[in-house]
Amino acid sequence: MGKYDFIKLGNLLYWHDPDSGLSNGVYQVASIPENIEEDSVILIASDTSEAEVFPSELSPIHTGRSHKEDFLRWKTEREAEGIEFYDHLSKVMDTENDLSVGDMVAFTNDYGVIFGPCEVLAFGNLCNSGRCVYIDSDSYWFPNRPDQLTIMRGAE
Repeated sequence: MGKYDFIKLGNLLYWHDPDSGLSNGVYQVASIPENIEEDSVILIASDTSEAEVFPSELSPIHTGRSHKEDFLRWKTEREAEGIEFYDHLSKVMDTENDLSVGDMVAFTNDYGVIFGPCEVLAFGNLCNSGRCVYIDSDSYWFPNRPDQLTIMRGAE
């Protein structure tokens, strides 16, 4: 296992900007060389910018323990009460988003703090606040809005 194995095309990583932390934050890996060395240049991008960085400036975004088993027990109890869950976001709302159970996402809360990667566990009926996506998190029983999630491509 190499020092930079966590750097994969499509992964969301945290960039520690050497320019006094001016642009610190979560970015998606947009381009990588075939072999990553200390002096390799990695292209990262966010919704508003992109940067060429060195591998040593990047770190993985860690997640806590899994709550998937707890969620599955909770979901079974809700289904016994007649509540329906779905495997695809498109079953809940009209969307071009191809989000499905099993996808890995980063969750951005209302204060801009990013958590993840988190696995999508289910979709529930859309409520007035737009919440319908259940993810593997500490609050697995509380659905998130689709606009709070960023799918992590190439993270397998």
